Amino acid sequence: MNKKVAVLLADGFEEGEAVVFIDIMRRLDISVDVLSCMETKKLQSYFETNISADYTLDEKKTNLYDAVMMPGGPKGTDNLTSNPQVVAFIERHILQDRYICALCSSGAKVLAAHRLLRNRNYTTGDGLSEKFADGNFVKEKVVVDGKFITGRGLGVSFEFSFTVAKYLLDQLADKVDWQAKHIYFEHWPI
Repeated sequence: MNKKVAVLLADGFEEGEAVVFIDIMRRLDISVDVLSCMETKKLQSYFETNISADYTLDEKKTNLYDAVMMPGGPKGTDNLTSNPQVVAFIERHILQDRYICALCSSGAKVLAAHRLLRNRNYTTGDGLSEKFADGNFVKEKVVVDGKFITGRGLGVSFEFSFTVAKYLLDQLADKVDWQAKHIYFEHWPI
């Protein structure tokens, strides 16, 4: 069965985190829909790189994915967290027991801010966990707690991406390991 992931982007997202994740998923034959959480598919990243999404969230808001991923980026996560459609989309996926994957500031600024972690363990960028009561911050590169997978930031984008892939492709662990070796990523498994 082909796995499908939604990547939620809003203006100001951390492009390195998003692109590495999308690349690793697609290398492993996991389908990715890049969803703009803005009114247009054209987005501007944290470092002002123009990137186009596949669809707007509004176009795919009723779809159900195997996983939902959000990269960090200060402005990008602010834009995600202030969008009620984003929060409703994530809540629906939590209720359907799908993977929720947050990298960098999105763990705190989207999930913890809306009390979506429900006291699960997670990781996020330095100092952000102190601003929100929800969740149990763990200072690790990648933290998995049930269907929640979180990563610290850009520097662990590959570890985070391969961890998500490992859980999505639980019957194909050798494929994930092969791909990490194929791209000369020496920090896998973590």
